[in-house]
Amino acid sequence: MGLCVLNFSFNIGFYNLKLNKMYSLFRTCITCLFLFISIQITNAQSVKLNRIEPSNWWIGMENTKLQLLVYGENISSTKPTIEYKGVTINSVTKLESDNYLFINITIDKMTKEGVFDIVFNTNSGEKLIYNYELKQKKKRNNQTQSIDASDVMYLITPDRFSNGDTSNDSTDETIEKANRKNPDGRHGGDIKGIINHLDYIENLGITTLWLNPFLENDQPAYSYHGYGISDFYNTDSRFGTNDDYKKLVTLCHEREMKVIMDQVFNHCGAGHWWMNDLPSKDWLNQWGEFTYSSFANIIVSDPYQSQSDSDLHVKGWFDVNLPDLNLDNPYLATYLIQNSIWWIEYANIDGIRMDTYPYPNNKKVMANWIKLVETEYPNYYIVAETAMGDKVSSYVYWNNGTLNRDGYESNIKSLSDYALYYNLINAFGKENEIYNIYETLTSDYLYDTPYNNKIFNGNHDVARLYTELNKNKDKVKLSMAFIFTTRGIPQIYYGDELFFDSSKPDGKLRYDFPGGWKSDERSAFKKNERTDDENELVNYISTILKWRKNAIEIHKGKLKHYKPINNVYVYFRYYEDEKTMLIINNNNQIKELNLNRFNESLQGFNSGVDIIKNENIDSSEKITINPNTALIVKLKK
Repeated sequence: MGLCVLNFSFNIGFYNLKLNKMYSLFRTCITCLFLFISIQITNAQSVKLNRIEPSNWWIGMENTKLQLLVYGENISSTKPTIEYKGVTINSVTKLESDNYLFINITIDKMTKEGVFDIVFNTNSGEKLIYNYELKQKKKRNNQTQSIDASDVMYLITPDRFSNGDTSNDSTDETIEKANRKNPDGRHGGDIKGIINHLDYIENLGITTLWLNPFLENDQPAYSYHGYGISDFYNTDSRFGTNDDYKKLVTLCHEREMKVIMDQVFNHCGAGHWWMNDLPSKDWLNQWGEFTYSSFANIIVSDPYQSQSDSDLHVKGWFDVNLPDLNLDNPYLATYLIQNSIWWIEYANIDGIRMDTYPYPNNKKVMANWIKLVETEYPNYYIVAETAMGDKVSSYVYWNNGTLNRDGYESNIKSLSDYALYYNLINAFGKENEIYNIYETLTSDYLYDTPYNNKIFNGNHDVARLYTELNKNKDKVKLSMAFIFTTRGIPQIYYGDELFFDSSKPDGKLRYDFPGGWKSDERSAFKKNERTDDENELVNYISTILKWRKNAIEIHKGKLKHYKPINNVYVYFRYYEDEKTMLIINNNNQIKELNLNRFNESLQGFNSGVDIIKNENIDSSEKITINPNTALIVKLKK
């Protein structure tokens, strides 16, 4: 009995053992089945294609490489293919987010223009197809379309100039709505408004239009200025469309005017479409808590800089709604460079003003950007915004024509000449001493290309010219005469020709042009609705600029100046047989000037024409200059 029991117990144990093995096997099978089902579900997850940037490209580019940023839900799980002669996929890269792919392709120079399919093959066998267009690169005259000292720029803040289309003042696809009563709000100015007043701009004598950024700025507030870009490829719908901007450029070209585009590499807007789903954490310069930039531009060129100071300047944010872009990320750097080139080719723009040039955290990317643009468009005009005080030495790092001690060369050929601006304001305003201008220009030997510098007496970031010059109308005229005749490429800010009067905050100084809105009581675009003082300044400016258009000595000539005596500054512009003499009396009293001092410059010339009054001036040893007056004399033999 006992044996039977033992056998039975053994059998039962054996049976239990087999049962346990079977259960274990069953459990493994079930687990595998669920894993298989899970994999199938994962592989069958939703895949969407939302956008590809750039949305099209051109054949005939010197650089045959192109990076496509592809965005869509789980798009990284797909395998892209292209079957088009001359177009080859070199690599496909996924970053941290599953919703991005970066496709690097080569477009052979012999490729034909046309449309081809980019096919995204999903794990489930579904195919997502994007029709990609290649167009022929336009032929471009790199000489006549370049910007140089023969040009005069007119800077406009589009939201504040003229409302040409009231239907887009507020749009469904953008957050902030129009509120003209709010100095920091959207007022409704647009591209159509600028187009409507090209006659005014042209009649003023302007040759080149520069708009503050017009790209989408989709933010809850303070979006009018344009520097918080939320889509690098699309015009803000409250300004119009890409086609509207393209039309503006075309109309300017028909008038033999040029257009500069304001671009930004340092930051984007907090409302940018990628902010809720970054391709990778290092797409932005991010801190443990919000950190402002130190705004200390001079740190970039400081040979004794600390890493912490450098990081704070180039990686700190410009503002809470302006995330700082990390140009160390090669995919972002390529994205921005391609976007810049896309706009040149798409809209046929003539130049670029690069915002906050010393701020990006990778200055080598900025230098390479200029190189790549010039490879595609030789002699292309790019001006860098560099605001570093009133000392020329602070700017030379960016334009000295050689490698700096740290091995860096910026490739910049035109700077925003803030050193001259601040000293101009001191000369005609606070200090009333014109020696400030003379002394600044004596440091031009430090620059490689000082004649290419953009010179100005006002812009969107500083108090209005009339305000800065103590509301002295004669001093405003002196500043105009000076920037239109000294070395460099002059630029004025809209409304300064009307004695606009305001200082910070920014929303107040960037106020609306009278007559840009139908409800305005008057239109300063019209002569008969301007005040006498306004007409006097408009006529003063247009008289100089209309003469300037054919003054080759201003366009191509050299500068020779004489040390100011008794606050009177004399300089000459000359080219071959053409010469103009400039005399600026910066005093409140009449001054008599003995011309013998300037014989080396006057030799061979015995008379001249007063450009502003259109009166002949005979040879004489002395000349009398009225208080706070500029005399522009075209010399004759």
